[in-house]
Amino acid sequence: MNNVKENYEKLLLVLLLAILIVLVCVSFLGDPDVPVDQTNKDLVLPYEMEVKGNTMVIEFSGSHSLMPGSSVSFLESNGSVSSKKTIREIIIQRRAKTSVVLKDGTIFEGRLGNQDEIRLNTEWQNERNNISITHSKGTQTVLYDDLSHFVGNHTVVLDNPEKNSDGDYKLSFYQNKEYLKLDESLLERPKWLQTPADANASIYDLFTPPIIYLVEGKLSTSLPEDPIPEAKKESFGMELIKFSNEPYAFKLVSWIGNTPYFEDSNTKKTPGSDENMRNRLEVGVPYKQAITRKPGQPSLIATEIDDEEKLLTVEYFTVEQIKDPKTGGYKNVGRALVKDHKLGVKSFEINSLMQEVYAGNVKIEVRLTLEDLEGKTFSFSTDDVGISFDFSERIYSVLEINEEAKSILVRKKGPLPDEQQELLLVLP
Repeated sequence: MNNVKENYEKLLLVLLLAILIVLVCVSFLGDPDVPVDQTNKDLVLPYEMEVKGNTMVIEFSGSHSLMPGSSVSFLESNGSVSSKKTIREIIIQRRAKTSVVLKDGTIFEGRLGNQDEIRLNTEWQNERNNISITHSKGTQTVLYDDLSHFVGNHTVVLDNPEKNSDGDYKLSFYQNKEYLKLDESLLERPKWLQTPADANASIYDLFTPPIIYLVEGKLSTSLPEDPIPEAKKESFGMELIKFSNEPYAFKLVSWIGNTPYFEDSNTKKTPGSDENMRNRLEVGVPYKQAITRKPGQPSLIATEIDDEEKLLTVEYFTVEQIKDPKTGGYKNVGRALVKDHKLGVKSFEINSLMQEVYAGNVKIEVRLTLEDLEGKTFSFSTDDVGISFDFSERIYSVLEINEEAKSILVRKKGPLPDEQQELLLVLP
């Protein structure tokens, strides 16, 4: 017992040294050599992956917006990024349900109409090609030049995947955003400045009387603070500017025997050409849009009467002789009775004398303007109820269209996640 008392300080010193050694070992052995990249946290996406040689194929059961050129991060078990790989290709199955987002912010939700699966590589933006998407109001053809990205469960392909130190593949699909450049003045070392002397300086060293203010008949040692102004509520940002009759896309230009030829003003004969495509339409046969047409091929193809994608049918055609009031002679005039299955109107006449045909299709234009943002103008028809527009982290959706009152009901979401409002826009 006496020995313990005599060596107490030595025993305490030995114990402290032992604890210090343990802490040093833990600090050197416990931390990884690779720093954790806090900007690449694991984005939770349900997926299945298959590795074949140097290629990894990833299939998703949820929606995402990854495109060729996006990056996939390979993580260590502790969450640090070991490497990043670029997506080489995406694969979208035929008739897949997806959303197509255009560069101008327009969104089409529906199913792809292409007959074969779509494969896009990192050079897809340089290809002169197009896709079609069928939504609730019809079929839309989208050029690659106008396409921004897809939102769906499409498959992605990348090369040279890497396992982590545990022999597993751990992936993150987080995409870094571009950050604004910091003001260089923020990097300057702050200087400590001496506070100014009290305006109510006193000759006394131990006590300085406070400044006394008279506020609303009461004494106070401080002035009242200015009221904090309430945050200015953002305006709705959409204005209805036009309801106008839109010329019908098809015009009767010629005929051979009892078979008329119609010109499609929405489709050029070849890319870059000024000549519109002409279609030979048999009487009584329904036709639909040719989605996968090649340059020079007709823009309409025959289909069945029960096809939901049918566009129009020539119900009747005849050729009559009409006297020309200028020359006094007679000229042949072709007359066709056309049924448009998308407009939902009665059958109407198109004849070869008509320079423009109006079938009840109304074009609507809206202008989006918000403070500090460049304005945009969007157009759509009365058949496009449900169409949405993306405008700088704000989604505008058309809920109702009243052609007689010339008004539309629009819902706006954003810019905050839970912010939403509806407004009825009426043409002035």
